[in-house]
Order: sequence, then structure tokens, then C-alpha cells
Amino acid sequence: MSCWQVINLGQRVLRRIGVGVVGVLALFQIGGAFSTALSMLVSLAVYALAFGIKFAVGFVILLLVHEWGHIAASRIVGLRTSGPTFIPFIGAVISLNRPPVNAKMTANIAIGGPAAGTLSALVCLAFYLWSNSMLMLVLAYTACLLNIFNLIPCAPLDGARIAAAISPRLWWIGSFVIAVVFFYTYNVLVLLIFLFSLLELWQGEKTQECGYYQLSARQRLTVTWWYFGLVGVLGLTTLYTLELLK
Repeated sequence: MSCWQVINLGQRVLRRIGVGVVGVLALFQIGGAFSTALSMLVSLAVYALAFGIKFAVGFVILLLVHEWGHIAASRIVGLRTSGPTFIPFIGAVISLNRPPVNAKMTANIAIGGPAAGTLSALVCLAFYLWSNSMLMLVLAYTACLLNIFNLIPCAPLDGARIAAAISPRLWWIGSFVIAVVFFYTYNVLVLLIFLFSLLELWQGEKTQECGYYQLSARQRLTVTWWYFGLVGVLGLTTLYTLELLK
């Protein structure tokens, strides 16, 4: 099997996972808040079986806060979204009522999730420092990992959408980083993300010169400030919580 056949296989697997979840919800003919609640309960049950009910509740709330960040950012730029759909061991997704007009608008929406996620990590850490609850410390560390991983600039992660407003060339760095993560963890989902990122790199070469990516220097600097600011805060908080966990 050639390299690109493997990449296409990875893309089909990711699509079928998403189509499968949407199909299950369609069978029940429910939408909006009901579909969000159903997918949240399914994820909660799966995570509870794997990690215990207390951590599962906290983790699902962290995912919900992350998605609320995207939803709030979407409303600010004038777009409406669906409620989040939770997919166990993948996370949660939302859909927009129409595509963003340029890379800056896309970046604004993408930044909303990690920004809200960073706040959730800091809140959990504050609760730990106040109560000495080990659960809060573990959730703070989990929130840091979840959001800093999401900021890796490779598709389909939020970092890719943010990096596109700085320079699409950052996708190459993101693909390298996710490859290193895979060789360190041997996680199948990380491998699928890596394959998907390679496909996006290949396709992106054809579209990087279009007007969608034509932004002013000020717009690029604004996104750069937000992006590396979040990476810095999350990086320091991750190291701090890891030291507390030792």
C-alpha cells in the first residue's frame, strides 16, 4: 500500500466516524440540545467505564467549555453554530451555518476553544490550590494537555486553523510535531491525525495563494500574539501542574 493510499484510508476512517455519529443521531430524529445531551451522556458513560465517574464528569465539562469557547467566538464574528456533538476518545465537534470568509475569521473561531480551555485549566488549578483536591489537579493537567495538543498547527486540530492566519507554512512544523508525538505514544488516533495532516498539506499547496489567506500584517500579528500567548501560558501551566503531580 502506497503512502497516499494510507493517507486516504486515514481520511476515510475519520469521515466514517463522524458520519456514523451523525447517522446515529439522525436515527433518533433529534437535534439541537437533545443531540448534544445524548452524545454527552454516551461520552460520559464511556469515560466513566475507562477512568471512573468523577474524572469522567470533569473531563466532559472540560470538553464542553472548550466547545463553548468556539461557539462564543463564532457568535462574535457573526456566525451561528450547531450544539457540540461529543465523540468518545476523539472529543467534540460543532458545525457552522456558513464558512468563514477568510483565514482571520477562521482563526478567531479556532482560538476561542483553546482560550476557554486555558481558563478552565487555570480554574481547576485554583480550586486545587484552595482545596488540595487531587481530582482538581489532575483535571487541570488534563485541560492543559488537551488544549496544548489542540494548538499543534496541523489539520484537523485547532492549531492548523490558527496557524493558517499566521503562515500556512507552519503546517509543516505541526506535521513534524505530531509525527514525534506518534513515535513517542504509538497512539492510533495520533497516527490518523498525522496522515490527515499530510493530506491537508498536499491539498493546501494548491490553495495557499487564494484570497482566503490574504491578510494584513496587523491581522497576522494579532493572531500570532494570541497563538503564542496561549501556547506559553499552557506550556508553563503544564510544567507547573506536572511538578505538583510528582
